[in-house]
Amino acid sequence: MRPPEVFEICLERYRALRALIDGKIRATDMASPSGGYHWRPERARAAEYLADFEMAGWRALRRPMWAGRRRLFLIYFVRGVEYRRAIALVGVPSGTFDYWTQQVKQSVGRELERAGLFPPSRYFRCRG
Repeated sequence: MRPPEVFEICLERYRALRALIDGKIRATDMASPSGGYHWRPERARAAEYLADFEMAGWRALRRPMWAGRRRLFLIYFVRGVEYRRAIALVGVPSGTFDYWTQQVKQSVGRELERAGLFPPSRYFRCRG
């Protein structure tokens, strides 16, 4: 699987776990029907995945000249800021932002695979 695809899969898991940790996913919601059983990791292991994902991003983007890409990673991917607002916060033109987004996905995707965060199912099966 290509690194950008690895990144997208891990980012999706990151965002779901962030919502779980932040309490945006309720254990029960009587107003909506149940979709059946949904696996959720224990809270401590979910928090470890969040930290490992962010650290993998920092490691992959640690080059001194990539400070803007690190800022993009933090603002757009980790914090989930809306696209237009993220462009303004990063402070680059939209074309540069899009190019950097692809570079971030490529670099961080490789690091996520190397660090053992992909596939997420294997990460949560491992105890170590």
